[in-house]
Parts: sequence; structure tokens; C-alpha cells
Amino acid sequence: MSDRLRYGILTADLLWITAASILAHLLRHALGGRGAMFEQPLRFYVGSAGAALAVWTFLYFNKNLEGFSRGWHLPTIFSQVIVAVFFLMGSLLAFGFLAKKDYSRLALLLLALLLPIGLVAIRCVAWWLVRTRSRTGAARRVVILGSSRLARELASKIRHHPEMMIEVAGFLYPSDAGSLKGGPCAKIGMTGVPTLEALELLQEIKVQELIVTDPLPPGSEIEWLITSCQKAGMQVYLVPQWYELYLSKARLTEIDDVPLVSVETRNLPPAALELKRAVDLVVGLLLLVVLSPLLGLVAGALHRKKGKAFKQEIRCGRNAAPFSMYQLNVNRYANNLVGYEQLLAQFSLTELPQIWNVLRGEMSLVGPRPESPGRVKHYSVWQRQRLSVKPGLTGLAQVHGLREQHSSEEKAHFDLQYIYHWSLFLDFSLLLQTAWTLMLRLLERKRLRVGHGVKPADHSSLTIREALHVDSAQSSAD
Repeated sequence: MSDRLRYGILTADLLWITAASILAHLLRHALGGRGAMFEQPLRFYVGSAGAALAVWTFLYFNKNLEGFSRGWHLPTIFSQVIVAVFFLMGSLLAFGFLAKKDYSRLALLLLALLLPIGLVAIRCVAWWLVRTRSRTGAARRVVILGSSRLARELASKIRHHPEMMIEVAGFLYPSDAGSLKGGPCAKIGMTGVPTLEALELLQEIKVQELIVTDPLPPGSEIEWLITSCQKAGMQVYLVPQWYELYLSKARLTEIDDVPLVSVETRNLPPAALELKRAVDLVVGLLLLVVLSPLLGLVAGALHRKKGKAFKQEIRCGRNAAPFSMYQLNVNRYANNLVGYEQLLAQFSLTELPQIWNVLRGEMSLVGPRPESPGRVKHYSVWQRQRLSVKPGLTGLAQVHGLREQHSSEEKAHFDLQYIYHWSLFLDFSLLLQTAWTLMLRLLERKRLRVGHGVKPADHSSLTIREALHVDSAQSSAD
């Protein structure tokens, strides 16, 4: 994304933080706060404002809070802002403690409520401005050369990065007859053209860039097309083979003009694992206490109905170590579920007993979902990197709509992104996104029951994805 957009959003953030701080004090005084409106010395407020702006600037760049870096995804933006505001409020409390001054609790509460509203609104306005500009013809037109899953995945990623000002005009790929085919985009829409005419077609629809996603056979006419596109002034990009190996930040080096792309793996350091474990214990115990009445009620009902409230399934944990994963005794994929069993399956509440696995250290609150030994034995080399961390109750793949029935390859793209970019900030953000997803399922269920009287499907991810994304389509590896 451009520096202009990045710093523009940051400037708007800092202005809103300043304005919200003043507004919080004004509201606190208007709501009956005692004493003078600003009872502390002026240097205290100047110091706390400076600390707040400095902390937010650090978080902004360190956690990519502008909202576009990982693709436009409103739940992610909302959860990141909430977690960042939580960190900011903690920093203000620490500053007050070190300065030996007390903040008004009402003013802090009002500030914590005001900040997310404005910060999310700033990003939505930025998204609207970017989309408006791209629709006025400022976007560069691109054709993707390839027909594989990677080509479709790349097109989806581009759609979720409007700030890049790129418009996918269509796809080109070799046909069995040796000519080129275009699709599935109607803007190209050809059934087959000779390679010599493909360049004329690209120039006719004003294509500025060509992205090659599939490996090409040596000496093919496609190589001639790529060379011709370069001579015609089009920018040509190549996606390296086995790109899954480069899910971390790739580094390019050269040896006498021979490009080399580094292949790096990441293992969480021991200190990070210990910190993650401590959070799992604290939050896991809190969840167990809060959810114990619900679990006890549901377990009693299941025991009366089936004679058994819980069931265990063998899953692979960190380093492929097998363990028994606990679940409520409900078949989530049965077609005849009714009443509370249907609710438990639809909202994934059958997984709540896995909090016990978290407390035992076999799982974590956030991480790749555990899979069976039968699936794990078929993992490719890069998929096995999922096993470098403990499996989780929820994860990046799950908040993007992927469930157990989806392929391990689809989920691995998200899970490896989680591992490579892990932080406590990301964990808290994903927990909030999980709550968001469950809330959307509840709203969707009510809408279907009230508006149409239709029973919602148990794992209908399409409607949820449409609700989660303000853009048109769900990225498969965003």
C-alpha cells in the first residue's frame, strides 16, 4: 500500500485519539463528575496524551493497523482495533501509575468506548475512498496467465486489496488445441485464439500487467507471448513454483543474475511458548468458570438422552503427538438434529469441552485445528509445519469460514500464516473474531427463521462469508 494512504490513516487516528480524549473529559464532567473539569496539572495531560499517541504509533506500524495489509476484512479490522485500544488503555494506566496520578475511571471508560467507533469509521472511510478511486479508472488492468487454484486464489487476493489499484481483466491459459483460452472473466470471454492474436487482444482491452502463475513448458509459444508483452511495455510478474514454501516473508538474492528465493521456517521461541501457555491457563480457567453452568446443563440433558454426555476422538497435537480430544456427544454432521443439539452443532458449541484439553496443555486457545492421524499421515512437507505449534480451539482458518470438512491444504495456508505472524495481539484478535462469527451465525439464524421460516444449514459458510466481507468474494488464503 502507498505511504500516502498509510500515513493518512495514522494522522486521522492520532487526531481522533486527541479529540476523543477531550470529548471523554467533557462527557465525564457533563455526566456529573465531581471537581474541576481538568483537575490534574496541565503537564500531566500533555504527558499522557503524548504517551497515548506514541503507543498508538508503535502499535500502528508494528501490528499493521491500517486495515489493508492482510486484505480488507471488517471483522479483522474491528478485532484489531479493540485489542489495540485495550493495549493503549493499559499503557495509559501504567503512565498514570508511574506519574503517581489517578485517571478518572469514568473518563477512561468513555474513552475506551469512543476510540473504537472513530478508528473503525476512519478505516471504512479510507476503504470507500480507495474503492471510489479504483472505479474511476485509476486501477491498473491485469491479466492472470494460468488456470490453476493459485490463479483463482491470486485473483481473490487482489480483490481484497483495493488499495493496490489493480483490476483483474481476466485469465489466459493454454487450451488442448495449443491456442489460448480466456476465462472465466467475461471481459476476455474468448473460446480460443492463436497465440499470435493474444497480444493484440491484450492491447485491445488495455492490459498493463501480466501475472504468470503456472509453470510453463520450455520452448512453448507462451514464452513468446511473455516476451512480446514485455516489448509492448507490459509489466510481467512471475509467481515462483512451490510458492507455498514462501508463506513467510521471502527474501530474494542473486548470484550472477540467477535469482534465489529464500525458504524460511519459523518456530516460536521458548519464551513465546511459555507466555502463550500462561495466557491459555488464565483465559481457559476464566472460560471454564463462566461456561460451567451451560456445560453442566447440556451434559445432563445429553446423559439422560444418550447415556453419555461426552465423547473422545484421537487427534494429533504438537509434533504429531496423539491425544484424546473431548467433545459433547453430538454428531455435528447428522441431518436429523433438532432442538438444543442443532444449536450446539450450528454454533460449534460441541467443542467447548476442549477447554479441558487446553488446561491439560494438549491444546491452545488459538492455533491450527487438530486433525486425525489418518489425515496427518498424508501431509506434504510444508503442511507438516502446522504441527510445530499446539492445535487450538479456534484459528485463522476457522474465522475465515473453513471447517473440518475442508481440505488440509486449504486450512494450511491460513495456519502457516498464523504461525509465521504469531503474537499475543493476534491471538486476542482471533478470539474476538470468533465471537464475531458466532454472533453473525446467531443473527443469520434469526433472520432465516423470522423472514423465511427456513431451517438454516448446519455449516452454511457462504452466507457467513458474505456477511464477514464487505467486498465481493471470500479469499481462500487471505
